[in-house]
Amino acid sequence: MPFDELIQRLVHVTPGQKSFLSLYLDLSPDRSGKKLYPVFLKSRLTEVSGLLPAHSPEKSYLAKDIKRVQKYLEEELDPSWKGIALFACAADDLFAAIPMPLPPKNALDLAPYPHLFSLLRQTDLLKTHAVVVATSRQARLFLVHLARLEKQLTLSWEDKHTTRFGRMGLSSQRFQRHLQEHIRQRGKEIIENLGKLINTGKTESLFIAAEEGMEVEIKKQLSTAWKKKLVSLPSLDPNDPDHKILSAASEALRAISRQKAEALAQHILEEAVPLNQATSGPEPTLSALQNYQAERMVFDVDFDVAGWRCPECCSLGLGGLPSACPFCNRGILPANLREEIVAKAKSQDVELFFAENFAPLKKAGGIAALLKYKSPKKA
Repeated sequence: MPFDELIQRLVHVTPGQKSFLSLYLDLSPDRSGKKLYPVFLKSRLTEVSGLLPAHSPEKSYLAKDIKRVQKYLEEELDPSWKGIALFACAADDLFAAIPMPLPPKNALDLAPYPHLFSLLRQTDLLKTHAVVVATSRQARLFLVHLARLEKQLTLSWEDKHTTRFGRMGLSSQRFQRHLQEHIRQRGKEIIENLGKLINTGKTESLFIAAEEGMEVEIKKQLSTAWKKKLVSLPSLDPNDPDHKILSAASEALRAISRQKAEALAQHILEEAVPLNQATSGPEPTLSALQNYQAERMVFDVDFDVAGWRCPECCSLGLGGLPSACPFCNRGILPANLREEIVAKAKSQDVELFFAENFAPLKKAGGIAALLKYKSPKKA
């Protein structure tokens, strides 16, 4: 299932008696090379299992989910992954495993809905992107999907003319035209093969690291649509090994994601909030979200807030538990509002951005939203 479709399925689950197991694991080893997550997993699973009544349907479903998770980790886990997000709900016939480019904090929760905050903050890093690395003699093309190398292609050419013309030939106009024609043909071949490599799916970004002449030619031959997605990696040497190339592209994606979030937060706090076109802080932002006013939201990655949820009217509130829901007067339950907010926002197709320790946003409460329409001023 494509990533966007999977997220929509997780977002639009119907809360009820079903319990979703949300599991995030840091798969990186310690200094001795030993994985640490099995100790956490064993301890937390025992703790969660003890919360459910013995012989209840919920405990039976949880046992099936645990068995499926353990089977996956033992038999199907890719050892090259840095982290993983796992979602399981036997009652809803759902199981999903998603690699994470950055190691998440170990967490396991059992709730009426999946916990998606930690996964959504890495969404930009999971988007499909292509990488082109080229010299006059070789080009390497990569297609990365969900932080995994999905396809790779290497093109090689021989420069037989160099020894024939010698050093003097390099200064002649005729030879320079001959050399430029070779570069043009190789650039064309790169573009043609790039099209074949990415003929399926949606590719969000194209990264390039190439010798100057090759990079100019590749950019010249790219379509207008691809030029808008193009990002240069000037710090890379085109002869660098594959792992260094792919790591640099991932870091560039992270930097772009962070810059977008910070720019949005800056705009909201400095311009939009004074004009009543945005909100900042948990309470006004939650209110705007529940009124379907939010268009884009930005979170600090450490944002977290406690509150309550009404299972009848699905209203959310901050702070301690009132005696009853202020909207429908029914009973309420404690809730992890961070998870509730991102799920509600995604269900409304609100764009989400995540800043990393951006001081102005943290000072404002770690959350802000740009609104679809200007809010009326309060009396």
